Amino acid sequence: MPLCELTQKQQDFAEEHHNLVFAFLRDKNLRHDDFYDVIVFGYLRAVQQYCTRAELRQRFSFSTIAWRKMTDDLYKYFKTQMRRSQIAVMVSLESPVRGSESMTMAEVVSGPDRTLEQLDASFLWEDISACLTREQADMLHQRADGYTTREIAARHNRRLGEIEDVFTDIQASVCGLCLV
Repeated sequence: MPLCELTQKQQDFAEEHHNLVFAFLRDKNLRHDDFYDVIVFGYLRAVQQYCTRAELRQRFSFSTIAWRKMTDDLYKYFKTQMRRSQIAVMVSLESPVRGSESMTMAEVVSGPDRTLEQLDASFLWEDISACLTREQADMLHQRADGYTTREIAARHNRRLGEIEDVFTDIQASVCGLCLV
């Protein structure tokens, strides 16, 4: 039911029961300054409906109807707020970055800084190497450099199966590192 101008009788009724608005705000721990405007229209709709519909007056107290309408408006408000927070902001990649006239958004989001990438990789190698033997670390570096298992076996004078076992051990060590 859309809110229309209140009759004098409805205005008097609304004024008489206006304390329900403040009781609702208190009960829901809502700040008056922030939420009064959100729920007061639900309260006024409840006044209109309660004053015009005799079946409501027979079945329910006014506070029940008002509480329900204010709760509905509060729910709609929060739902709208959530919807707004999920809207993607459109930004041109050609627009300048705030505070810099020479740098565009495209330059900022074009890719991660290579120095940080190298630093992360360096820290990762240190963490992994710390839990491996010197030989295992050497084999892992060779694998990272593109050597095949067969080539690594030849370089270390080991059988192919032994190298595969070493890589299984390396994998277990690295997985254990990830769980820490």
